[in-house]
Amino acid sequence: AQQYLIESHSTCILRHANFDVRLETNPPVAVVHLEPEKWFSLEHSADFERKRAELEENRVEYNEWILRLTLAIEKTHCESFIVFQEHIPKFAHYFYNASSYAIWRSTRNRFIFVYTDELLPASFDAANYFDGYIFHDQPNIWLISAPFLNATVFEIKSNQFVGPRYFGKEPMPVNFDALQLYDAQFGEVTWDSGINLSSKLRNLQGREIIVGIFNYKPFMLLDYDKQPKIYNRAQHGADVHIDGTEVRLLLSFCELHNCTLQADTTELTEWGDIYPNYTGTGLMGMVLDRTTDYGIGGLYVWYEAYIRMEITQFLGRSGATCLVPAPHPMINWALPLRPFQATLWLCVLACLMLECISLAVTRQCERTSAQSWQQSLRFGYVSTLKLFVNQSTSYVTTSYALRTVLLASYMIDIILTTVYGGGLAAILTLPKLEEAADSRQRLYEHKLPWSATSYAWINIFDTGTVDVNRNYCIYVFIIKIIDSICLQSVLLRLMERFRVYDADDIAIKSRTEQMGFVVERMQFGHLGNAEIIPDDALSRLKLMVDDIYFAYTVAYVPRLWAHLEAHNQFTLAWHSSGFDKYWEWQIAADYMNANRQNRMTASQIPKLDIGPVKLGIDNFIGLILLWCFGLSCSLLVFVVELWWNTV
Repeated sequence: AQQYLIESHSTCILRHANFDVRLETNPPVAVVHLEPEKWFSLEHSADFERKRAELEENRVEYNEWILRLTLAIEKTHCESFIVFQEHIPKFAHYFYNASSYAIWRSTRNRFIFVYTDELLPASFDAANYFDGYIFHDQPNIWLISAPFLNATVFEIKSNQFVGPRYFGKEPMPVNFDALQLYDAQFGEVTWDSGINLSSKLRNLQGREIIVGIFNYKPFMLLDYDKQPKIYNRAQHGADVHIDGTEVRLLLSFCELHNCTLQADTTELTEWGDIYPNYTGTGLMGMVLDRTTDYGIGGLYVWYEAYIRMEITQFLGRSGATCLVPAPHPMINWALPLRPFQATLWLCVLACLMLECISLAVTRQCERTSAQSWQQSLRFGYVSTLKLFVNQSTSYVTTSYALRTVLLASYMIDIILTTVYGGGLAAILTLPKLEEAADSRQRLYEHKLPWSATSYAWINIFDTGTVDVNRNYCIYVFIIKIIDSICLQSVLLRLMERFRVYDADDIAIKSRTEQMGFVVERMQFGHLGNAEIIPDDALSRLKLMVDDIYFAYTVAYVPRLWAHLEAHNQFTLAWHSSGFDKYWEWQIAADYMNANRQNRMTASQIPKLDIGPVKLGIDNFIGLILLWCFGLSCSLLVFVVELWWNTV
């Protein structure tokens, strides 16, 4: 027993008046003594009152046993427990609640239960006495018994743990295997079964692991026609074939450790939620009440769920992004100005002014000219504009100097108009598009609502996951504090614009509405949660270039899940081998539409047609608007001139 407990952080002994306990170990074992008989008469400490107030505030059912065991786990970090006689059924009944309410948790719990036949009640029934949750689901249990209090021979047994734990849908009774007979008077083992307890978790001999599952490609999916099928524990549920990137990890784990995987398809669509009173809905609630052993489906690390359940090593990376409305061509009155940049337009204006001045000065300096400077400037201005638009002048010149200036100006203007015409032709085939809300910052700036089928998509904002990751920047570079504050502000504003609709409403809105629709960007580039967007809506949508947020996905399991440590080791080996990437690509190829995936991924990049482009009204609408404005102004000026001349 002392070697059995030596690896524990500390050991709690629930003292009994009829049993004397002395532990002589080297090094010594950290021991905490609890006295259940005195719990109801002890004065309550500050920790006791604080924990009780916390449970009452969350409306959690508790009693003295649960509260005392919870404090023992939280404050002394007890991993192993020694319990005697009539305390055994109470401890077994309440320990799971206590381990769930305590924030501290361990994967190395060990239990020694000691009793004598002499002190058993007359109505003793082993099926009820040893029927707590831990006898069914904890592998490290010793049951030590003797016929009398002063007996020297003890029988040591252990719960079987391995093998089937259900007969159909009903739990099997707890079975115990005899390990040894020990004679304390002579200090020797008189009989040994040869059972190796360390092999329990390595070979589960068909023990069932139940996974809650519904269709959510590519993480998990159901197929009622494909083989092989597994048992479905849902009421009236038919046997089903399951697959998926995260399901294959569990399938491989069961193949390695010889366990039987069963499915529960009771929940059809929802991950669910967790409430402060340790109840829940959906897949999360099924794990919390131990209906299932394993909850998956691209689940993020949610703080409210973490403090009530266990989480595995990360299974992958998942980013929440959106399909947003694609940008439309802009109706731009400045279309005629786009072929040249601003600096080039300034150079053109300077060139035209120089032409105007040169023509005016040359004409004024003609020997045969008797015109005023005002007339010469008018001639230079009008001639420059005519030459710029490739129109001839009606002025007859006899001066070689003026002819030379006109010829030079005409050649320069031909070059300018040719270059301008080529640039305008190129601009007409590439219309200017409005800015799309295709990044987290632009989604925030455009105040565009975004939607999904569940509030689970924004639960991560409430858990502090982003804050924890970002607050580390405070200790590194002070400048990053500003980035953290800005990011938090953007995410909170985005959360205010989040909307929840059912799948049918999202399919309808994706065809017409100006809003974003959540899809999940997986670790190696594939997109999940996109099946609800119809094919005919993809042409008007564009995939965002970055994620609104990302997080690591995990599996949720109940507290005290015996396979957690082995599962975590297996998960790390799975990542190291590269199977996570291989299985994502294989699941996407087998069960997802490759054409849709390619269309959504390609929508991040603007479509550039290299060949001839047929021009439409969208290409000219800006120019036409400017032309209509000019005609309107000209007509107005003409009417004013007519009125002026009549008066």
